[in-house]
Amino acid sequence: MRRLPPRRNITLMLAGVVGMGISLSLLLKVGYGTDTSSFMNASIASRIGISLGTVMVSMNAIQLIAEIIWGRRFIGIGTIVNMAVIGYISDLCTMLEERYLPEWIFTLQPYRTATFAVALAFFLISAALYMNSDTGLAPYDAIPTIISANVHIPFFAVRMAWDFLAIAIGIAAGGHLTIGTVILALTIGPTVAWIGSLMRRMQSI
Repeated sequence: MRRLPPRRNITLMLAGVVGMGISLSLLLKVGYGTDTSSFMNASIASRIGISLGTVMVSMNAIQLIAEIIWGRRFIGIGTIVNMAVIGYISDLCTMLEERYLPEWIFTLQPYRTATFAVALAFFLISAALYMNSDTGLAPYDAIPTIISANVHIPFFAVRMAWDFLAIAIGIAAGGHLTIGTVILALTIGPTVAWIGSLMRRMQSI
């Protein structure tokens, strides 16, 4: 496990984790689809009847074994925070949204599509901030990074293949594939790479 990173990196990581939790709850409420990991986990949670947060912690714990064996250098404080809290932040935000936000922003057009677009953009940016914070990667994110580094295939290509595997597992668990999940599967890899490049350029100025 790496040393505690600088405060700036921890701030980026926390912003990314909280942002992903909030935007995930919105994506789930809208019902147009989530990121592929959450699609898989939400499908499993629905199938066995437990909370999304608990399933996410459990699935990440299983995948952590591979990260410990082949990618220990990717484990850091961000790994633990991501594993432990994103799902529960989403569960909490969903409860608050049901209590305080009007249902029509999730069900009526054009508000539903607008909410989806905002949540989608927010999720992509948050995920990119987290993954480029250099505080450690969650197991789901680390595994395609490990594969890319070892087989010398571009990260975005490996990430898309990994995401589509998660989609297949989600469908097998009874989930229904929607357009939002496909969009995120196709865009999260390139978005993470692009924002990471932008952050490095800004640091060099």
